[in-house]
Amino acid sequence: MRVLLVGIGEFFHVGAFFKRSLEALGHECIFIDEQDYFRLNSWKEKIFYRLSGKRPLKYRQFNHAVLAACQSKPDIVMAIKGAWLSPHTLQEIKTRSNPILINYATDDPFNSSVSTPATVKSIPLYDIYVTTKQNTISDIIQAGGKNVTFIPFGYEPSLHFVEKPSTPAEQFKFSSDLSFIGAADQDRVHLFSNLLSKGLGGLSLYGGFWDRYPRFRLLYRGMVLGRDYRLATIGAKISLGLVRHANRDGHSMRTFEIPACGGFMLAERTEEHLAFFEEDKEAVFFSSEEELLDKISFYLPHDKSRDKIRAAGLNRLHSSGYTYTNRVREILDLVKNSFSI
Repeated sequence: MRVLLVGIGEFFHVGAFFKRSLEALGHECIFIDEQDYFRLNSWKEKIFYRLSGKRPLKYRQFNHAVLAACQSKPDIVMAIKGAWLSPHTLQEIKTRSNPILINYATDDPFNSSVSTPATVKSIPLYDIYVTTKQNTISDIIQAGGKNVTFIPFGYEPSLHFVEKPSTPAEQFKFSSDLSFIGAADQDRVHLFSNLLSKGLGGLSLYGGFWDRYPRFRLLYRGMVLGRDYRLATIGAKISLGLVRHANRDGHSMRTFEIPACGGFMLAERTEEHLAFFEEDKEAVFFSSEEELLDKISFYLPHDKSRDKIRAAGLNRLHSSGYTYTNRVREILDLVKNSFSI
């Protein structure tokens, strides 16, 4: 099949994972990289973005590019989130070539901090709406969503794999008792502030905005991507898996990336996490700050227990097929089962 894929093409984004997966499955993939249009490089672009209510300067140019790409008559147009695809563009695509329109929603479309007004308005225009948040399904259906399906995140084997430090310096740099990789959302700031006040030590924080808070600056180790991401994960005795509550997450990308990189995952106890990994055998879960501290205190000195669980988590990951290629295959199976294509 010929698939027009719209997403972000940086190597650590879902758009890049889907592009690689479509090609691996033998499909022709025409890719439009949103980053070519929406990088806010100049002061002019940044000012316009703010004054226009977060509408990028190249919004129209991007939508015209998507329409132009549809001249190749794709069988499927698949958007990763589709934050900048206008409803008008989606309607025009249907009118001109009538492909199957699919959205793989990596965020809660009703969360205004990570979505645009067009995201919600466009919901009824997709033929298949795939969400990574089970908690959003009823609202998506109420907003007019068709063929609404839950398909989780996954991991990319070429990026997420076990890699150990090659030098003592690397081992020292990425070693920690407890690590978290992710942005400094307010509920996470609150959580870690409380944990530190209760005597938690050995914490390393990676990701955006932690350096804005004086209390975290000595714990902040910057951004980690690619090999550094793998080393930071395996270098931690315990890797925390926190969901985004404002995004109605039941799991996150880290849910699969941590075990794929050989990490010992201590994550929030959710129905989705419990479905993906067997508790206390393939991953460890918590439901409160007190339980989190108890689990940290128990597992930090027990190396053999951690190693056994991290090995079992990795085996479960591989045996259950939690790759993005399998996620894409599942989406394409939905198309074959629902449409004559």
